[in-house]
Amino acid sequence: MSTDEKLDNIFTILSTMKEDMCQQMISLREEIRRENRELIERLEGRVFDLEEQNEDLKQTVTKLEQHLSDSEDKRIELEIKQNDLEQHGRKNSIRIVGLEDSNRNETVEDCVGKIVSFVKDKLKVAICKSDIDIAHRLGPFQRGKPRSIICKFTHRRKKIEIIQGRKVLKGSGIYITEDLTRINQQRLKAAFELQCVERSWSMDGKLFVLLKSGKKRRIYADTILSEAFLMDDNNFR
Repeated sequence: MSTDEKLDNIFTILSTMKEDMCQQMISLREEIRRENRELIERLEGRVFDLEEQNEDLKQTVTKLEQHLSDSEDKRIELEIKQNDLEQHGRKNSIRIVGLEDSNRNETVEDCVGKIVSFVKDKLKVAICKSDIDIAHRLGPFQRGKPRSIICKFTHRRKKIEIIQGRKVLKGSGIYITEDLTRINQQRLKAAFELQCVERSWSMDGKLFVLLKSGKKRRIYADTILSEAFLMDDNNFR
């Protein structure tokens, strides 16, 4: 075989190889494109599924948040109703702070007698033992530190007379207040601590504040205790 024939042979082989390689490259590119398309389709499907799951989760979270909000509203509503009922149950009761307390073994009868004498002598209110349903000291005995007294009357009228006459006790170290629930006590204390409030008090279980501007407000268990809220007349129409 001549050199030219050999070269022609080599050229033919190379051309064939080139065509085969080109064909293989084309096939490889098509395979890669096909696999990429399948991968993209799978990823797009997965993303779509995740988006749907995410939307479902958002809706579930929203429902749970609403449920929690509703539950909290109901809890607050029930707490307010319970507080009102508890306060109503104390409508005939007062607290006496600072009344002489020297007997560690003071009985209910002793306590009632001491209240009757005190009310007659200091407040000048006509009262007898039968006007008092029950009376007792609060907390453990401590010498030199009088325990407070809870006194419940048989009729609210007698309680009102005593509350109205308590002004004579100013400066005596003895205080008479309505028997308020823990929540109502805290409300009055929190209100009094506001800069805009001159004083806070209760009357027949109802809570009031006097603003330094001279305006009186009635407050409730759910009243917002802030200066801005109390000063706004629109909140108390």
